Amino acid sequence: MPDIWTEHPEIVRDLLRESGFTCGVEPRVLPGRDPEWTCIFDGSTIAGDIYIHHLDTVPGHSTLAAWPLAVLGLLVVVVLCQAWVIVRLRRRPRG
Repeated sequence: MPDIWTEHPEIVRDLLRESGFTCGVEPRVLPGRDPEWTCIFDGSTIAGDIYIHHLDTVPGHSTLAAWPLAVLGLLVVVVLCQAWVIVRLRRRPRG
């Protein structure tokens, strides 16, 4: 079942409880998860575990600030390459 990342894990857990999930139990699918943030559901057509995480624990979350710099760096490289091609084409002798 899915993992849920949110800024408000307590609210998500309360909403899942209100909708019929059992929370605060040992995980069945992925052992080792924190039981406090595990909710399970056993319905007639679907059953499974949902794991709730705080948004700060998203893998790679700390590197999100680096993406704008990476895109800017790539843009600078593309512009410099285009400028180099334009200069090279203008310097070619015609004839």
